Amino acid sequence: FPPGSAMTWWAFSSCTTEMTVLENNMYLGQEGDRTLFSVEAINGRTIKAHSHFVTEDEIALMSGTHMIVQSQLSPAPNLYIIHLKQVEPEMMTLEPPFEGAHIYPKIPRPFYRKKRFMIPACLLLTLLIAAVVIGVILGTKSKPIKYVCDNPFEPFDAVDTGHFPSSSVLGYFDNDTYIDVAIANSNDNTVSLLLGDQKQIFRSTRPAIGQSPSSMIAVDLNNDKKIDLVVTNTDDDTISVLLSLGNGIFLDAVAYDVGQGPTFAASDDFNNDGQPDLAIANRDDMTVSILFNNGFGLFPNSTYFSLNFTASVIIAGDFNGDKIMDLAVSFTLNPSVNVFFGIGNGNFNLAPNYSTGYYPISMISTDINNDKNLDLAVTNSDDGSVTLLLNNGDGSFTTSTLNSIGFELDFLITADFNNDNNADLAILDTYAYTVNVLLGYGTGNFQYNISYPLTFYPLYIAATDFNNDNKLDLAIISNDDYSTSILLGLGNGNFDSDPKDVDTESALWLLSYDFNGDHNQDLALIAQEDDNIIVILGSGNVTFLTPLSNKVGGFPYQVISSDFNNDTKQDVAVINQDDGELQVLFGHGDGFFDTPITYIVGKLPSCVVAMDFNSDNILDLAVSTIEDATVVVLFGTTNGSFIIQQAYKFNGSLTCVTSADIDNNGYPDLIVTNTGNNTVSIFFNNGSGTFIYSKDYKVGRTPNFLTIGDFNNDNSTDLVVANSGSNNISVLINNGNGSFSNVTNYAVGKGPIYVSVGDFNNDTNIDLVVINGDSDSISVLFGVGNGIFHAQRTYKTGGNPTSVIVGDLNKDNRPDLSVTNSKTGSLSVYVNICKG
Repeated sequence: FPPGSAMTWWAFSSCTTEMTVLENNMYLGQEGDRTLFSVEAINGRTIKAHSHFVTEDEIALMSGTHMIVQSQLSPAPNLYIIHLKQVEPEMMTLEPPFEGAHIYPKIPRPFYRKKRFMIPACLLLTLLIAAVVIGVILGTKSKPIKYVCDNPFEPFDAVDTGHFPSSSVLGYFDNDTYIDVAIANSNDNTVSLLLGDQKQIFRSTRPAIGQSPSSMIAVDLNNDKKIDLVVTNTDDDTISVLLSLGNGIFLDAVAYDVGQGPTFAASDDFNNDGQPDLAIANRDDMTVSILFNNGFGLFPNSTYFSLNFTASVIIAGDFNGDKIMDLAVSFTLNPSVNVFFGIGNGNFNLAPNYSTGYYPISMISTDINNDKNLDLAVTNSDDGSVTLLLNNGDGSFTTSTLNSIGFELDFLITADFNNDNNADLAILDTYAYTVNVLLGYGTGNFQYNISYPLTFYPLYIAATDFNNDNKLDLAIISNDDYSTSILLGLGNGNFDSDPKDVDTESALWLLSYDFNGDHNQDLALIAQEDDNIIVILGSGNVTFLTPLSNKVGGFPYQVISSDFNNDTKQDVAVINQDDGELQVLFGHGDGFFDTPITYIVGKLPSCVVAMDFNSDNILDLAVSTIEDATVVVLFGTTNGSFIIQQAYKFNGSLTCVTSADIDNNGYPDLIVTNTGNNTVSIFFNNGSGTFIYSKDYKVGRTPNFLTIGDFNNDNSTDLVVANSGSNNISVLINNGNGSFSNVTNYAVGKGPIYVSVGDFNNDTNIDLVVINGDSDSISVLFGVGNGIFHAQRTYKTGGNPTSVIVGDLNKDNRPDLSVTNSKTGSLSVYVNICKG
């Protein structure tokens, strides 16, 4: 056995450390040639517990183990010690007993089973698992979500509608590129259209003010080159200051206390600080209040002085030429005018009193005789005359009278109507229903008046160029027919005798300014019955986008719009609750519609939706009813008519129906809210327009309305329900197969009755807007994108909001809001200002 020799161990062997064991005749013995093997075993196993001798320390080696001779020596005669070492096997552990014999097949092992690959791979996998676990833990920690913007809407712009508007819908009804709105007016039994154009969003604004507003002036109070408004409120002894945003919309009114029964206002710099202050004539306590401007349109300080009589009109001007503003006050019950000279610090000294005709009711200030001094003109209602007070240059006046101007003269304005650089007058006669124009000679004398008949009781008048022809026109408001009439000026002192009427409502004051900066003249009116003002935006061609009304059935409740007869023109469908009808009106494409076609659908219809239910590429309709508790399906035909199909009966009261592909099979299904059992019911469409009941889902109390959207970005239709009885909304997330997971409720305002969706803060996630009918507000809830929504942000609306529509009203690619208000008969428009 030379060192390095390979050998194979075949026998079962044992070993020991005791020589007495080795010298036993069973083993080596003590005589003859003896060979002792010293073995280094790798895969050996101790079997001491099973040894025949207690002194043995045996190791068992498997037969066929590969060995190699490490060394050899002979420590005694005939005794040889050979040191062996087991070889680590590369191919197999045991050598076959004969050539060609295979105890087991060769197992091919891939590279990754080798230790030099397995250890690094296991370490890398461990690190990856640890990273995932840490990421999940950190990812689930709550952290504030950064909004693109958290206040996307500016103060609302209110557009006058009919009485008790209950529903609205957007559409392109006059075939221009500016979106219009159709509104169902329940008390009028009409559908009104408000047509949008390039210059404005619909028609008017309606900011709320104090009680019984009586007069109004327009002036830039905060030096931002935007015209603001000041209104006197007689019944609550305040004035309202409305600062303009420059687009025809005003901030909420700020009220300031003044004297008792304020009736008239004037503005100028009374304390020589360069800021426009206010002077208010107070009827009931016979005082004048002076409010000092701090330069920001705010009035923290004020003073007052007493009068001897009840004031009717107050005017500011420098009457004595000392560069300090004075005041002129007329007194109705004591027919006279007093002039108060300012001393430059907001206080005034009394000047002489000048008599007028009987019951002076209106007064203006201008240079009547071209001597560069401010004169005064006063209309006297009881004797039909005009008193002229010509300024002598020192603040004293010479009086004269223009008699027989009319019967009961009222409001008076001055302007140059015939372009001769002389002051002319226009005066309303409330007895004769006329407007009288007196052309001035520039000497204090006037031509005999030209009278223009009106068809209504005139209240107030304003002069400006409404049609941009560089000729002054006249606007007169009436309370008889809730309208404003425009008399177009011819530029020579004459006016078109055919007035252009603009529908308004009960109003008693009128101003004309360019409120929205489009270089077209707009109107501002006081609507006393509703304690608000109306700003009507002009378009530069004497049109103010008056609503077009279409007569329908009793108590129209909801209106939708689509092209039902395939003529590429927008039509409308409206449900009328009193008559149990569905009516379809085909559009002409110019804002007008045909006479309605009527279909009887059941008692108290509550909701209507349009969709192609039977897969024939023609729009069909579905209508829910409250008293009958049915959903009626109507199949459409190619000519726009409808055929009533099956009615699906429920237990309870159905408040709304909508349609969407809930189970992702390509067919629109029906979703119905039921206030009888506070549920949402799902009906699956089989593709032919027949519906099969699926399941009910419990929501909040008194579910009134629902709409759809993908709230968690999984391309499945989710639901949101407005629950008026529990003052919350319920969000139902679709599992992708038409079933819904647990309902999540979110608190909103009082009496939520309508909900709609849109991305209001430009973060690509769907948000919600909710109408709160009992708290006169809307709630906006921003979506996170995973089906969760943040707490509400509220915005005030008009009285009794009933519905909201989402659409880009001003073509800036941001969704705006339009809210119908039934109590105030208006449409509130919220322009989206989010820049995200």
